[in-house]
Amino acid sequence: MLKSFLAIIISVIIVFPYTLLAQESNTIQITGGIIMPLSSSKGLTASVQFDHPINSNIQFYFYAGYAAWDKFNISYFIDRSDIQQQTRFNTYLSDNHVLVNAYAGSRINFHTNKIFTAFTVIEIGYAHLSYNSYEINKIINPEGVVVGYFPYKGTVTSENLLGIGAGLGLSHPLNKNVNLIFVFKLNSQINSGYHGFLCKGVTYSAYNAGFNFRI
Repeated sequence: MLKSFLAIIISVIIVFPYTLLAQESNTIQITGGIIMPLSSSKGLTASVQFDHPINSNIQFYFYAGYAAWDKFNISYFIDRSDIQQQTRFNTYLSDNHVLVNAYAGSRINFHTNKIFTAFTVIEIGYAHLSYNSYEINKIINPEGVVVGYFPYKGTVTSENLLGIGAGLGLSHPLNKNVNLIFVFKLNSQINSGYHGFLCKGVTYSAYNAGFNFRI
């Protein structure tokens, strides 16, 4: 499935620019920012993007990106009793996450004034996610009190994922050839073997800022 999808994406990237007569110039966009997977620690992300305008308001784009963050956190809850006073225990199931992706999408401008252009994006693509996953050990003291849940026996796990995303952004012109870009995106993977679509382990938001260069 992923090989077929990637073949389609590559074909679109190669053929699409030559099948449309765009009046606008192509651009290169370089951004970096913060990635925030659900229930995980924050991380950093960066991407390089090629933009091909269809007209002044719609453009096709392709980008390659990299992101990294640490722990995927969870909580365990147990019932309170005469000897058990603490009922919530925080721990993590995985850490050292690295995400490498390649996405294609479209941007649509919906408002323009003298200061900025507001736009929306929708995209689909491939992502390779690697991380350390752990089993969880429940620790009980001799009195029968649960003292905590702790990760152990870490194993390296990797997934090849199909993802979709959408977002909003602003573009502010600095001069004729360079724009300042701000983008917020929400992405999720739909074929993870460990989590479902829009679940915590495979859904993340990202705030990115950077520059768009006319070429």
